Amino acid sequence: MTDLLQDNLLYLHKHKQELFKQIELYLDNNQEEKLFKLIWDDGFPNVTFSNDNGIKLIYDKDGSDLSEWIKDYQFLQDGQYDIVMFGLGMTYHLVRLLEMNTKLSFYIIEPEVDLFVEILKVININQLLEHPQIKLLHVGNGALGIEKFIYLKNLYSNNNRVNICLPFYTAINQEYVRSYYEEEYKALTREAIEAGLEYNFGTLQYKNSIKNIEYLYRSNGLELLKGKYRNCTALVVGGGPSLEKDIEMVKASKEKLLIIAAGSSIQALLRNGIEPHLIVSMDPSEANGKVFENVNTTHIPLVFINQLYPPILESHPNCNFHAFFNSDHILDYFFAGRKLEPKIMSTTSVSGTAVQIAVYLGASTIIFTGQDLSFPNKRYYAFGATHLSTEILDENMSMNTVKVENVNGDYNDTNYSFKVTLEDIEELIGLLDNVKFINSSSLGAKIKGADYLPFEEAIASLKEKEYDFDLIQKIGEQTKVENSFTLDELMSRITNVEDAYEFITKKCEASIRLIKKIDELSRTQPNKAMSTLVKLEKEFSQVTEHSMFKLIIPFWNRGLTRKYDQQVGHIEKEPSMIGKAKLLNEIVIPYISTLLDSFFEINEEFQQLKTRLYLNKEEENVE
Repeated sequence: MTDLLQDNLLYLHKHKQELFKQIELYLDNNQEEKLFKLIWDDGFPNVTFSNDNGIKLIYDKDGSDLSEWIKDYQFLQDGQYDIVMFGLGMTYHLVRLLEMNTKLSFYIIEPEVDLFVEILKVININQLLEHPQIKLLHVGNGALGIEKFIYLKNLYSNNNRVNICLPFYTAINQEYVRSYYEEEYKALTREAIEAGLEYNFGTLQYKNSIKNIEYLYRSNGLELLKGKYRNCTALVVGGGPSLEKDIEMVKASKEKLLIIAAGSSIQALLRNGIEPHLIVSMDPSEANGKVFENVNTTHIPLVFINQLYPPILESHPNCNFHAFFNSDHILDYFFAGRKLEPKIMSTTSVSGTAVQIAVYLGASTIIFTGQDLSFPNKRYYAFGATHLSTEILDENMSMNTVKVENVNGDYNDTNYSFKVTLEDIEELIGLLDNVKFINSSSLGAKIKGADYLPFEEAIASLKEKEYDFDLIQKIGEQTKVENSFTLDELMSRITNVEDAYEFITKKCEASIRLIKKIDELSRTQPNKAMSTLVKLEKEFSQVTEHSMFKLIIPFWNRGLTRKYDQQVGHIEKEPSMIGKAKLLNEIVIPYISTLLDSFFEINEEFQQLKTRLYLNKEEENVE
């Protein structure tokens, strides 16, 4: 082991324990599997790598590749940019960029651990990691590490971003480069969706999830229907204009298909005389409530996700079945230690939810109709949908800034929301290997993984009355609902919430008192102020490590959490005690104050739930 490598490992052991352990594990286990080999060419450190085309150098011997490469980035000479670099190489590209502009900030991912080890033999790693322009460095290509890197990069990066992939990495592993940028795109999409949800709904979906715990107790578990229709064909009906072309054939096929109304399509179906076997609904908004106005659905089985707009369940008291999103943080906290079934993948559209429910019931083939995911002929919905005003529809369609290929090979106008929904459904289809998908939406967008086939052809081979789809309604109309929840259990869990609220409130208030004490001591007794800061860290960690905080607050207060995470690191970096005290007052006290408001809100929702459950208990006792 070279002296420089040894020195670098000692530095990592002292300052970057996680990275040190990663390198140590590699050195212990992978010496014989090295892809990269350090060589010296006239005093110039270079690296060879092997691929299908033989052994290659990652840099040209004369350095001409670097000189040509840097010409493409002359625009970075002025202004502030955040550079997201895929690959570190031997740091030569990075050095050229650092020399170009002191206002550039770098977020670097080096996927190849063995190449990073070669770097440790020729540079002082402390000069890299302590450089003020290097904001983040991640080494390795594990999925969790990549996810963390992308999250932290998105958290701390505030300037215009420039993505740079060092040229030779595509030659080393093109598939990995592609998969990284796919993950990057998905993360940005998720971030945009989450920001949109927070902007449009705030905490509504989380409050709904608390309110609807009452309806978990008063509804059937979907487990009653698990596998009841093994190998059946299910029709997932959307509300797009294509539905009009198929509506009469859908009506004639009710005994051949498991017909599932995805959200608002229930309006068009009922107004055309079709009662589906199931309605699936998940949207938390008041607009979703309007879907169920002026239509009689009370006798039609409804599968709901717990974030659903509660008045829908108030007006649909019977024939309900519940299922759970795998991202319901409220229920994950409230039902800690309990298995909730079925848990399905959270999707951006109700159609994705309906698909998973169809598969849970046993469907092996799924047909889409009315799933246009665009605006064919500048239309949004099939005839019969009345829950959105003309103004809202026009506004949504006015945002159609992109085109999407349709099933006929032409292009439809669409918007970002529909594009994300389409990609979400395509991703879900890719995960369901044993299910066949057919897209019969004759005007709609092409759906990857679901070949287009006219509806008439898609159902041609199906037989009538092969399955008793009416059994769903019979089970749903049973006098006594069947689920695994008891009032006593729910009441006991609310008591746990109350205890947690009381504990967290005390710790938050104690933390504020300690910050005020630090402020007083910082001017005259800095050493005592520092020891009080240690007490504060211990006190407040009892809040941040509590399951109620960890599972709920990052979502209930998404924007606040992001802002706090961006700012709190400044306190540790601040050298003076007076400066630390000032930042504690500016950053932490407002954060804790908002947390107290949030915990109060959460507790109030559970108190209201408790009152409603007491009424349920009294009704049971009367009966």
